[in-house]
Amino acid sequence: MSATKASLPMLSTTDSLQEGEMGKKLEVKCHRIVSSESPAKLYCCYGVITVLTVAVVALSAALSVRKTEQISIKKMDTLCPSNWIGVGNKCFYFSEYSSNWTSSQDFCMAQGAQLARIDSLEELNFLRRYKGIFDHWIGLHRESSEHPWKWTDNTEYNKLVLIHGVEGYAYLNSYGVNSARVYVNRRWICSQLSSYNLHCQDPFSPS
Repeated sequence: MSATKASLPMLSTTDSLQEGEMGKKLEVKCHRIVSSESPAKLYCCYGVITVLTVAVVALSAALSVRKTEQISIKKMDTLCPSNWIGVGNKCFYFSEYSSNWTSSQDFCMAQGAQLARIDSLEELNFLRRYKGIFDHWIGLHRESSEHPWKWTDNTEYNKLVLIHGVEGYAYLNSYGVNSARVYVNRRWICSQLSSYNLHCQDPFSPS
């Protein structure tokens, strides 16, 4: 039995052989070793080969997925300013301090951005998860409870989710979007298009 083990080749993660070719070579080697002894040993050897082949394939797939994720994260980081988080085609900034809605918007504008605009449930769910326990101002406002909600560029809100409350300025909490008066101090979220989208806008659109 020791002689049989000693005859098996050593496997290495740097082996350049394809998984299928590796399995075939091991199968031929194993058949030469144990076919003259008993069918049971031959089947056992086939089982070991199958397990090893499956393990190599699974490891290769896992490493490939991990590498793809790392490349995607690295690319997204390069498209957003430092300390901003990339999601989809946007970059988001989460403040560590509190201020009123107007001052928060002024800060965002100084960065070439605006208080966060949310255009999809995916963005909304991400912002809710990432913001932690703090409430954050976003870019929705209205003149009164009788007027429609608008973003900071004056485009109307698409009613993605219901905004609770009767005040004129919106913030994001752990349950969704609520409203408050402009002078309340909260943290805030800025948003802007990623650098890729800024550079790849329609060249024929008016500037």
